[in-house]
Amino acid sequence: MKILYIITQSELGGAQKNVLDLAVGLNNKHEVLVAAGNEGDGRFFEMLRDNHISCLRLKYLRRAINPYFDLRGLLEIKKLIKKEKPGIVHLHSSKAGVLGSLAGITLRLPSILLGINRSGCRLKIIYTVHGAVFTAAFSPLAQKIFLWLEKFTAYFKDKIICVSQNDKNLWLKYNAAPEKKLIVIHNGIAVEKINFLEKEEAQEELIKFLDLRCPKIKNSSIFGTSQVKIVGTIANFYPEKGLGYLIKAAKIINKNNLAPNLVFVVIGEGRERKKLEEMIKERDLKNNFFLVGAIPEASKYLKAFDVFALPSIKEGFPYTILEAMAAGLSIVASLIGGIPEVIKNNENGFLILSKNPKILAERIADILDNPELAEKFSQNNREKVKEFSVEKMLEKTEKVYLE
Repeated sequence: MKILYIITQSELGGAQKNVLDLAVGLNNKHEVLVAAGNEGDGRFFEMLRDNHISCLRLKYLRRAINPYFDLRGLLEIKKLIKKEKPGIVHLHSSKAGVLGSLAGITLRLPSILLGINRSGCRLKIIYTVHGAVFTAAFSPLAQKIFLWLEKFTAYFKDKIICVSQNDKNLWLKYNAAPEKKLIVIHNGIAVEKINFLEKEEAQEELIKFLDLRCPKIKNSSIFGTSQVKIVGTIANFYPEKGLGYLIKAAKIINKNNLAPNLVFVVIGEGRERKKLEEMIKERDLKNNFFLVGAIPEASKYLKAFDVFALPSIKEGFPYTILEAMAAGLSIVASLIGGIPEVIKNNENGFLILSKNPKILAERIADILDNPELAEKFSQNNREKVKEFSVEKMLEKTEKVYLE
C-alpha cells in the first residue's frame, strides 16, 4: 500500500514528529512518501532523509491564509495525488487538512460510485487533528471561519484521528464532524531511542550553546554556580505556546526571590522571538531568561532542567511532555488539550490554568523548594510514560488505514 503524508510546515514540531514516527515505523511494510510545505527551517526534511524516507517540498502550501497561494496549493496537492496514486492520503495540520481533502475528493468524484481510483483501489483520506484550530488564539471571526472549513471538509475525510480525548470532545461539542468518523490515537514515543545526556553534561552543553548564541551573558549570568537551578522548555515561538506567561512568571519569581539562583531556558525558534526578547528586556531579565534558539535533537538536553514548564494556551497532545516525562523531570503545565490525559495534578506534576503567571511561578517554586515532591514526580513520570509507546500509535494508525 502506498501512503502519502501531507503536512503544512517543514520545521520540526509535534505534528512533524508524529509524521516522522509514522513514516519511519511503517516504511518497512508500505511505500511511504512525505510532502511538506516550504516554510520552516527544513530540519524535518533532514530527519526524513536521514531515515531514508522519500520526501518533497510543496511550493505553495503555507500556514497563513492567502487565497492565491491556497488555490495554488490545492492544485499542487491534487497534481501530486494524481501522479503518485496513493491508497492512503494522511493529512496533518489544519491547512493541509482542508486543502488535501478538497484535492482528494475532486480526484475521487469521477469514480466514487464505483468506489475505485485509477490505481485500482479506493483512495482513503485520513486527517490527524493536532489541536482544534477553531479554539485557538484567533479572532472570533477567524474561529468561525476555521470551524466552518473543518465542518465542510469533514464530509470528504474517511477518518479523523484526534491525538487526545479532549480534541475529540471539542469536535463533538462544536459538531465539527460525525462521531463515527472520530477516533483517538495518542502520540507515542520510543523512550529507548532518546539519547539523553546526563544532567551535568547536558548543562555543560547547553551553556556552550548559550555562550555561542547569547555572548553577553558570559560574565553576567549565574551559570557555573553549584546552586544554579534551571526551569526550561522546548517550544516553537508561537502565541499558542504561551511563552510570554513564562516570562511573566520568571519576573514574579525574581522580584519576590522565590527561588534564588534560578534561570529560565527556552529551546526553540519562531516568529515571536522579537516580541519575547522585548518582554525579557522590559522586565530586566536578560541575565535570567534565555532564548537559546533551535537545537538539533533538543530532547537529549532535557535532563539539564530541574523543572519542565509548558504554559501553552492551546495544545493537542504535546510530544515535549512525553519526552520530559521520559527524562524524569518534574512538570508544570497548563490544564488544556490532552495534557491532563498524561499529567495528573500533584501525582506526576502540577496542572495550572493557562494565562496565569502567578500560579505558574508558585508551582515552579513549590517543586524547587521540595526535593521529595520533585523525586515523586520524577519516578511517577518515568513509569507513566511507558503507557504512550510509539508501537501502540503505529498499530492503531495502521488499523485505521486497513479498515
